[in-house]
Amino acid sequence: MNHIEELVQRFVSVWNETDATRRGQEVRALWRIDGRHVMGANATEGHEALEQHVVASNHRSVLEKNYVFRPATGIQALPGVIKFRWDIAHRDTNEVVSAGVGFLIIDEDHRISCDYLFAES
Repeated sequence: MNHIEELVQRFVSVWNETDATRRGQEVRALWRIDGRHVMGANATEGHEALEQHVVASNHRSVLEKNYVFRPATGIQALPGVIKFRWDIAHRDTNEVVSAGVGFLIIDEDHRISCDYLFAES
């Protein structure tokens, strides 16, 4: 796995992480301090807000609904941007409940400046 694929898979995995300490460390390692997350009309900026958003998503999707954010596919990269396909499935049945395309805008240190997630289903 190259560093681009590893970054994308770490990004996807953070949404599944249930250990608060590891999740917080990973948010701070993945995103720049002023990093942003944008999905639909919602935007979150900065480590504290990003961590709170990931916690809320994890609680709602992983803990309450028993969904899993599955490893990304279709990873493609150009200088400063990575595109990938993502999906969320029910852990027990593997039925996809949401899917889409994501873009990670990365800096020269391979940290996320902004991630954009588009839901297609």
